[in-house]
Amino acid sequence: MKKLKKALLVYNPKSGNSNVILNNFDLIVTKLLKKGIIVTFYSINKNYNKLCDILASEKYDILILSGGDGTLSRTLSEIYVKNIKFPKVAIFPTGTSNDFGKSLNLGNNIDDWIYNILIKEPKYVDFGLINGKKIFLSSYASGLFSKISYNTDKNLKKTIGKVAYYLNGLTELTNIKKFDLKIRIDDNEEILEKAILYMILNGKNVGGFDELLQNANVDDGIMDILIVKNIENPLEISKILFDLFNGQLVNNENVRTLQAKKCVIEEVSEGIGVSIDGEEGKNEKVEIEFIRDKLKIFY
Repeated sequence: MKKLKKALLVYNPKSGNSNVILNNFDLIVTKLLKKGIIVTFYSINKNYNKLCDILASEKYDILILSGGDGTLSRTLSEIYVKNIKFPKVAIFPTGTSNDFGKSLNLGNNIDDWIYNILIKEPKYVDFGLINGKKIFLSSYASGLFSKISYNTDKNLKKTIGKVAYYLNGLTELTNIKKFDLKIRIDDNEEILEKAILYMILNGKNVGGFDELLQNANVDDGIMDILIVKNIENPLEISKILFDLFNGQLVNNENVRTLQAKKCVIEEVSEGIGVSIDGEEGKNEKVEIEFIRDKLKIFY
């Protein structure tokens, strides 16, 4: 008899569409078991955290992560700092925006996500590493709009999805803050800009906006850095928004794009927000490196 494989499905009951997991419990178990995969469920709960203990003591062939980008990167960070080797990873993108899942074209429903595990081969993807310990999969951003993802009401996000982000974003236009940005990349090239926003991206999508960087890859070990320079003319802000909504931001004359394997970013002005995969981060000096050939994902 062929040896059965073991999968651990980690899900966040508070993510935007977590009911997809609970409502399809039997479907998930049945489809995977038919292909010789036994699945165990693990619910993320702040009152306990036994995930790393489980992975250290039990060997799992597949780690299925369900939730938004923030849940995925937070879970992988916990595993990474414990020096536990990543199992092959499958993603059920049940958050609100799921930028990383869109970059990987994982599909739109539970049948697609299960299909990825049963039919597709896992491939290496990059991840960003902040100060040697915190992982991000999709984006690290600071400045204009960066607070939207974690300041938008969770119930509103569940009800109207991405529209909630856009509505909240409009309020930021009345209080645009500029700051001095200092970035040192790869061979010590220093970048100095007066900016209102910068983003470090892994993939094409960020903040619910699709195809923001059409030529970006998730498996080349390279980060894409996008800087929106300070804009004095209010009319130019509307042009930035128009280009953002239409996937043309990189062509805007007020936007600068760079690529690097590593970078060091100095702490910016007090009061400037930081977003790491859609969750609140700390405004501090950071060293960011893109890591390749460590994480395999079914896509």
